[in-house]
Amino acid sequence: MKDLLVKIVTPDGKRFSDTVKSITVRTTNGDVEFLKGHADFLGLLGIGRARLVLSDGTERLASVSGGFVSVSDGTVTLLATTFEFADEIDLGRAERAKAEAEEKLKVVNTEKEEAVLKAKLSRAMSRISVGKTKK
Repeated sequence: MKDLLVKIVTPDGKRFSDTVKSITVRTTNGDVEFLKGHADFLGLLGIGRARLVLSDGTERLASVSGGFVSVSDGTVTLLATTFEFADEIDLGRAERAKAEAEEKLKVVNTEKEEAVLKAKLSRAMSRISVGKTKK
């Protein structure tokens, strides 16, 4: 089976553009794996782990939070709010963000504030989980 073209873009610019064997991402409806020949698709990205299996079989993990994923004409495109490969994650910073969100959650005043803090906590936990996989 031939490989799949994947393009990943964030507000900071292009993060990745290459062929892969597969990519698995967290959507708001659960994890979805894309392979060559996948039907056209449009979905919302959730907060979680992305797993790319490169053409040579190497696996790369990343932390993703928010955005869109689409498949069109055999190309998977991620328009992600954030996308960080495991080797780019600053674990100390992620741990501090997690601790700060947990502390602030103890004294929330509004539902909106709680939702924002829970999202920050989820992003930090995703980054920590993925960051711990780097070698």
